[in-house]
Amino acid sequence: MAVATAYVVCAQNPVIKGQFTADPTARVFNGRVYLYPSHDIPSPIEKLKDWFCMADYHVFSSSNLTDWEDHGVIVSQDKVPWVQDGSYTMWAPDCVEKNGRYYYYFPAAPKGEERGFGIGVAVADHPTGPFMPMWKPIKGVHGIDPCVLIDHDGQAYIYYAGGALWMARLKDNMTELASNPVRIDGLPEGFKEGPFAFERNGKYYLTFPWVRKKNGTETLAYAMADHPMGPFTFKGIIMDESPTGCWTNHHSIVQYQNQWYLFYHHNDYSPRFDKNRSVRIDSLCFNADGTIRKVVPTLRGVGIANARNRIDIDRYSSVSSKGVSIDYLDTTDCFKGWKTLFSGKQNALIYNKVDFAQEKVERFTVRVRSPKGGTMTVRADGAKGTVIAKMKLPKSNQWTQASTPVVTPPLGIHDLHFTVQTAGTVEVDWVGFDALPWTQGAFDTHQYRNLFAELGYPQSEIDRKLKRIFHDVFEGPDKVYFEVGDSMAYISDIKNHDVRTEGMSYGLMIAVQFDRKDIFDRLWRWGKTYMQHQNGPLEGYFAWSCKTDGTRNAQGPASDGELYYVTALIFASNRWGNDTGINYLKEAQYILNCSMQKAGMDQSAPLINLEHQLITFTPDKFGGRFTDPSYHLPAFYEVWAKWANDGRSQFWNECAQKSREFLHKAIHPVTGLNPDYCNYDGTLMGGRGIIGDAFRFDSWRVPMNIALDYSWACKDRQWQQQYGNRIQNFLYSQGIDHYVDQYNIDGTAVKDTLQAGTEYKALRHSTGLVATAAAVSLVCTHNKSREFVERLWNLENKPYSDGFFDAYYDGLLRLFAFMHLSGNYRIIEPQNR
Repeated sequence: MAVATAYVVCAQNPVIKGQFTADPTARVFNGRVYLYPSHDIPSPIEKLKDWFCMADYHVFSSSNLTDWEDHGVIVSQDKVPWVQDGSYTMWAPDCVEKNGRYYYYFPAAPKGEERGFGIGVAVADHPTGPFMPMWKPIKGVHGIDPCVLIDHDGQAYIYYAGGALWMARLKDNMTELASNPVRIDGLPEGFKEGPFAFERNGKYYLTFPWVRKKNGTETLAYAMADHPMGPFTFKGIIMDESPTGCWTNHHSIVQYQNQWYLFYHHNDYSPRFDKNRSVRIDSLCFNADGTIRKVVPTLRGVGIANARNRIDIDRYSSVSSKGVSIDYLDTTDCFKGWKTLFSGKQNALIYNKVDFAQEKVERFTVRVRSPKGGTMTVRADGAKGTVIAKMKLPKSNQWTQASTPVVTPPLGIHDLHFTVQTAGTVEVDWVGFDALPWTQGAFDTHQYRNLFAELGYPQSEIDRKLKRIFHDVFEGPDKVYFEVGDSMAYISDIKNHDVRTEGMSYGLMIAVQFDRKDIFDRLWRWGKTYMQHQNGPLEGYFAWSCKTDGTRNAQGPASDGELYYVTALIFASNRWGNDTGINYLKEAQYILNCSMQKAGMDQSAPLINLEHQLITFTPDKFGGRFTDPSYHLPAFYEVWAKWANDGRSQFWNECAQKSREFLHKAIHPVTGLNPDYCNYDGTLMGGRGIIGDAFRFDSWRVPMNIALDYSWACKDRQWQQQYGNRIQNFLYSQGIDHYVDQYNIDGTAVKDTLQAGTEYKALRHSTGLVATAAAVSLVCTHNKSREFVERLWNLENKPYSDGFFDAYYDGLLRLFAFMHLSGNYRIIEPQNR
């Protein structure tokens, strides 16, 4: 349970973290930038150990050039019919749009040829795919590094490299040549590759990597013409040779939001092997006559940094000539990034364009190692600017997070100026303001945030408290888990005197998270024996409520139970395998297959409404007409897409995206509250609602569900951060120790209070809501979030003043929240057995 430090810092070079990317082609489609790079990997075959090795292509996208989403693999060598098996030659690609279709061009070694490359095409209806590769490469094209330009009249041209630079017209189908290739003349002597062509103000630019010196490395150069096929006149250099000796450079040039940008690569994460590259971005400008101004590569890159994210100041804008240097945090794993080393009394570092927005920051935090201590001063906009924070750095030989109140909080966008006075050397990993949530999910980092530890609670105490809360739920005098015979068990909603799929599926998830196969198997056997329908129109589904002897109180299912059942079973399969008495994966697939086969049936329906791709309240004629916001766990669908192996990966990933979009609509834009039930478009149900359009018991789960999606996937980061701040601000406004558990979604008091259990009807400051309101601190950027976490830490699940006590719902949500905030609610990937 060690404290991890995983995050992505954006708006600086290199722009893609955690994997190698090279040969970047950037395109703007529908107001968003899509990045199509090649993908360097360490070679799995001996003959490419010292050469370029590429097996597939990813696509990334961004709306601000700072936050990049990885949409995954779109083309792979083993999925293209004409590509030579195991050739690892998926070099520089391109993608263009024509008439609503997207054409992806890529080179590779063809089958049956010992040497040489062909260029293929894959076609899709969306910039991120799915792309369908053509059966054969383009006839008549033999080379690498394709680039396609579509002129104003719709005519498309292809440019590529192969002993020289070549060009030809394409047919309207974009997959065949309309003219024979011709060599591009008018260029200087020397090795050339990677052409990229574009048009600006009626002039056509042909840009390309060029080795201008014998045994030298590549520059980026360009020529201009009045027609896409020339004649071209050489103009000069866009970027000089790499200052660190990276042999290649490869690029694209794109205009986005009235600014031109140069995308290129460098071996930042692989300093000792320049065949593993990483994409960078810098601004590009033109002279009045249309020629291109030389671009000097920067560490800072482009975009605006968020003050409430961790900022790697080692990607600086400028530094003093003395007293500042940069080094890798870990020379054995360069993906961990860099650190800044300050020494002496005369040093300065500037990091530009940091956005503080319009809400004042309260605290400044730095991750630092300073054996002799020192003092750090942070100013706005220069050496004589306003002091934002001044911190006495702790003396420590270990990395430490130190924090201090902000002196003068700025608003809007400012450059940051750092100076450090020290008698020795001060090493800085990152800086930031206020709560600093992580900015990348565990699907990518495989790491989990321990917010309790960040707030200073000892790890031994965190472990002890988590163990005790688990004991309370499963073993203590107020437990809700009860064993039956030698092989079964159930979890009971004691206040309602029944067993529910909600609690049973929660129990399965908790058991697999804690590696308690004994508990998991007992719960599964009870549920399968008494709750799961084995035939009929509800086959595969679970009766949502039973008596403790297994007699069913109702036959119908509630969709959230199946949602948790499937995910927990997949995790059990990943953790324990499928040959220990229960084939967990087969059971998960059975539920999914039975569900999807119910499309068009009269008495039941799929868990997912197929029209909207959103989860139903209940998969039948009644509940299938609306949904429950608290059932929405988009990251669960991504688990299904990865490991259910049911042939529906694309569908499940689409469901995840639809679910995130739905939550935007279902949640009040001011209070952050949501109703228990609503229509698929997020609107209120009005008179059709079961218990009115209010935030009640089901709704408590939404903050924690969004925290889970953020922790695991982090694909809706900006909105989720705003949501977390919004709901905590509302609850805080009601009194952090006094907010109640039911509201109208606009924050006004409910007219009717929903009863809990069979006896008690009152508004309370409920343990379950305190727990989920604390869990959403994982996404929040403001300092209020720490107060919510502290309230949960000190909270005991005990009877309320009116005598009501809920060991079941309050107890389970409290346990889940502690799992989240201690970094112990995790994606369980397949184990190496």
